Amino acid sequence: MVHLDCMHGMIAGYVASPKGQEAMRNFLSSPEGQRAIDAYLATPAGQRMACLVLARALDGLDLPAEVKAEIRRSLDAKMA
Repeated sequence: MVHLDCMHGMIAGYVASPKGQEAMRNFLSSPEGQRAIDAYLATPAGQRMACLVLARALDGLDLPAEVKAEIRRSLDAKMA
């Protein structure tokens, strides 16, 4: 189990690095990455994650407050 913990730490360190982030961006913007995202979003866990990400992303979007509130209500209903 120690070996897996070490691997997780190495992977997390790589993903957090500028080179790792560039690799992730390149993969996620590729056709293979888009297919991976679509496949994940088709799962219940992917749907939950999408709702969590969208809720966080709303704060950074330039949308009217009432639109954000309506989206949040819809997300809350979906997550319930």
